[in-house]
Amino acid sequence: MNKVNLLENLTYPLLLATSMIVLHIIGGTIQLDIASLDAQRDFNTAIGTSLLSGAFLLSIRVIQKSVAKHLLLILELTKRRHDFWLHRKALSEQFKKHLIWSVSLGFIMPILYMVTEGLISRINEKEVFIVAMGAIPFWLLMSLYIFQITTVNRHLRTFLNTEGMELIVKIRMYKSVITVAAITIATTLLVFLIMPVFWINLSVHLFDMVFISSLCLFLTLLLVSPLINYYRRLGKTKLLLASDLDRRIDRLIKESVTSERSKEIEYLLGLKEKYCNSNFTACIDKG
Repeated sequence: MNKVNLLENLTYPLLLATSMIVLHIIGGTIQLDIASLDAQRDFNTAIGTSLLSGAFLLSIRVIQKSVAKHLLLILELTKRRHDFWLHRKALSEQFKKHLIWSVSLGFIMPILYMVTEGLISRINEKEVFIVAMGAIPFWLLMSLYIFQITTVNRHLRTFLNTEGMELIVKIRMYKSVITVAAITIATTLLVFLIMPVFWINLSVHLFDMVFISSLCLFLTLLLVSPLINYYRRLGKTKLLLASDLDRRIDRLIKESVTSERSKEIEYLLGLKEKYCNSNFTACIDKG
């Protein structure tokens, strides 16, 4: 990712997180003088929701751009580039539906959380009200993030019905899907690195434990398990390609004068080096 793309991706998430933090400072929920557990909880929630809102927005933007890039690559490999805008339109329609659901959850979840944590009785307090308002973009963007990673990863996996395709095409398609999944996991790790902010100087509540455990299980089933499966399938495909290339090279050596076929042999060896010995999966070198 070059500097221009990095700056473009960071601009709006940073503006969102900064704006939310400034709002909390003005409202008094972020202050250095923390005199009670309630003040500590408000402080942690204000910082946590602000940072995570920015992280979710950043993650959504990065994943969407990655999906668009690799979707185009996959369609080029399958000679269906003209279908790109049809797929983008389908993903765009799903995004609109996800946004509607996320807005609803953005308002419902703060109320549910305050009821569970016994904070609803303090809603008339300025600090609690501002924290509740700040939680709306947090839950909205988190819901949207979960909806999006579920949809876009599943959409790309539909291309992995690779029966009858050339082995090199299969390898390149697997790499594209794996790359998007790896980027999704990286953004998820960023989110989990920020989450402990909620529990600074506080014990972890039951709602938090249940929610985090459920989220970890969901993301493991959604992202990690398929990623491991794709690595295995990619490794098997590379072994098949390496074996096929070795047979072709051996045949060229046996059936003709090596010097006459040196360019073709060199080309096949180059393919083997490029597609069978990459960092994604190690292949057995029979040559």
